Amino acid sequence: MSGLFRLGVLYGALAFGAGFAFGMLRELVLIPNLGERFGHQLEFPLVTATVALIGSWMARRFGAGYSVAWLLALGVIATAVLIAIESVFALFILRQPVGLYLQSFNIIAGSLFPIGLAIMALAPLFSRAMERFEAKRRA
Repeated sequence: MSGLFRLGVLYGALAFGAGFAFGMLRELVLIPNLGERFGHQLEFPLVTATVALIGSWMARRFGAGYSVAWLLALGVIATAVLIAIESVFALFILRQPVGLYLQSFNIIAGSLFPIGLAIMALAPLFSRAMERFEAKRRA
């Protein structure tokens, strides 16, 4: 297994762990106290920022010297891994109906999940861009 693929799997697994933890917070604390809609809306930026920080950390820690394509591949692999884990969890462990699960990807119906996935995929790349911006600003 290549280093890039291993790091993508690690990033995807860490993102799933973060999402799982925030999902528990949403279900056990936010929704009972703030309601269904607000609970979901409050959780989304928290989990998305956390996942983006994980991607940024991975790019800084393991991506130094690698190309933009490598960083993009890291994010795409991780996102694919997250979708695979989420699918297994939702469809086989929680036994969600396929139609209900697919609704989580319906951005037109108000789902924010695809936006989070896009941010996750691009986070390592954005991290590199921010590093370059900071370096130019300091120079």
